[in-house]
Amino acid sequence: MRPTLIFLHHTDLGDRKFRFGEELPPGVLPATVVDQWLDSGRLKEYPERRSLYRVFAPFSGCKEREQLTEDELTSYSLPK
Repeated sequence: MRPTLIFLHHTDLGDRKFRFGEELPPGVLPATVVDQWLDSGRLKEYPERRSLYRVFAPFSGCKEREQLTEDELTSYSLPK
């Protein structure tokens, strides 16, 4: 799984607008474009930042998933 990708500039992709610091949703751009944008400084990888699209995959429609830790489940979810 790739690290979380963050925009370093305001960017328009089709009808969507992304501001500085927003996350690029997985699968929006082809891998070659992502690599070019990383090299040119339009995107930056943040391995320590978890992807909200992957954490909330049932709501975002992302195919990649990331699980919450036990502490996060205890702190942020409703009791069973």
